[in-house]
Amino acid sequence: MANYVACRAALLGSQEVVSILVAMSGFNQQEAAALRHLLYPYEVAFVAELDDSDLIICRDHHPVFSKPTIRTPSIGESRSASQEPVCCDAGVVDLPFDLIYECAKRFRIVMYPKLSFEYRLSARIPFQYNIIPSSIRNRLLRMHTVDSSLSHHLANETYRKILIKAFSQLGLSLQRKKAPLFVITHDVDTEKGLRRASSFVRVEDELDVQSTWFLVSNEYPIGSDAAAGLAGFRIGSHDIKHDGRLIRIRRHEELVQRLKRSKEELERKFNRSVDCFRAPLLQFSGRIVAALSEAGYKFDFSVPCWEPVHPSTMSGFGIELVQPFEINGVTEVPLTLFQDHQVLNVLGMNTHEGVKFWLEQAKLVRACGGDIVLLVHPDYSYSQDLRAYRQLLTALLELHENSCVHQ
Repeated sequence: MANYVACRAALLGSQEVVSILVAMSGFNQQEAAALRHLLYPYEVAFVAELDDSDLIICRDHHPVFSKPTIRTPSIGESRSASQEPVCCDAGVVDLPFDLIYECAKRFRIVMYPKLSFEYRLSARIPFQYNIIPSSIRNRLLRMHTVDSSLSHHLANETYRKILIKAFSQLGLSLQRKKAPLFVITHDVDTEKGLRRASSFVRVEDELDVQSTWFLVSNEYPIGSDAAAGLAGFRIGSHDIKHDGRLIRIRRHEELVQRLKRSKEELERKFNRSVDCFRAPLLQFSGRIVAALSEAGYKFDFSVPCWEPVHPSTMSGFGIELVQPFEINGVTEVPLTLFQDHQVLNVLGMNTHEGVKFWLEQAKLVRACGGDIVLLVHPDYSYSQDLRAYRQLLTALLELHENSCVHQ
């Protein structure tokens, strides 16, 4: 097997990275998609025909193949209490449990979220949710059970780690498509936030870093001065209104038109292409993702790896991944660190406590090989404590650079 891949590499030339060709057998559509998500960061290509593959991944009730094979138990079964894959026969590795089914199940929960009663009620009121004072909204979030340990919510990363070990036991070393990134993002929820944006820009200019700014296209005036102040920065859409109603729209055409309108408005105001999106309140669902693709977006930053108390579910919510994946041609970039609203207003930390908390989270994310994706609103405290913001970016930059050296 390893020799076959090496021969293909030699034929193509040593400068070209050769993808491992993978075929699947015995999985339904959602499970096959989950497997693609787990292997997305690596040089892997999926083929339809078993004979065209370098390796086959299947359930164990399927026959023994002539190709190197990774087998997963039937749904609900497990082979051992261990989390390690086990070499069975020559060219066959057994996974300890059906991690592909488990991954698909977690994706279903995120793609079809169960909205809380409070959220469904707020979507029906005739005014925007944020007319309610933030102190009351934050108190409602804190009333619910809060699990602030990111390490407890990396199940899909655990599944990925087991799967990668199975490849390794068959003599296959998966290569990453690109090194992990450090991504700084800002959501501008209000006109006050837009006025404060320049303070973050000054710090980032001093540190020679660039960020991505998600703006609401029709919530507050975006004048020429504001557009000039963000020249050179990546601009993304944050919907047309910060009303939290996006996830409640059921008609596909209505969703597409709303998302396309925001994109076109921002492109006109900034005179540049807008290809990325983040939903207000990190709203996420399969319907929104499908509409994003049709509306012309290439990247979505809406899904959290884990959010302690997500506004739409009033409970913990997240994809439990720290690396990107793709749905319908849209690259999903998980928010791997808790957003500042959760750190400051749900967990009750001050800005300096937040710096230490985020740095520990970033170390965990990078230990999993993930992208460090940060969200800080100019609407909140860090724009008033630039010393802490500078300290945060400096620490994360140092961690990022050191981890890249050791890749």
